Amino acid sequence: MTDVKVRAAGGTRCGNCADALCLTAQVPLPRSTRTRTVGLCPRCDAGRPETQGLLAYFAEHPQVRPEDLHRVSELVGRWLEALTERAERDSSLAADVEAWWAGRAG
Repeated sequence: MTDVKVRAAGGTRCGNCADALCLTAQVPLPRSTRTRTVGLCPRCDAGRPETQGLLAYFAEHPQVRPEDLHRVSELVGRWLEALTERAERDSSLAADVEAWWAGRAG
């Protein structure tokens, strides 16, 4: 995974529930030069196994402490890996639908 940019959300709100986000990540879209920005939301992402450790950390600490950098880095990696897998699945489905429609038009 390359060119992913993770940032503190800095007061940014979730587009779904309007809760304050913990982090945002700019993730490249598969087979594209574009990116999408996703947020880590304590409400919307609470049920995802890959985000629970990271959300628990930010519930306890408003920012990353230097002594926790390695631990938080691993937790962020799990979150980003899940985002990438989801983006590839979603992109694949979109490509399948597009191909299906193209086949019907012919």
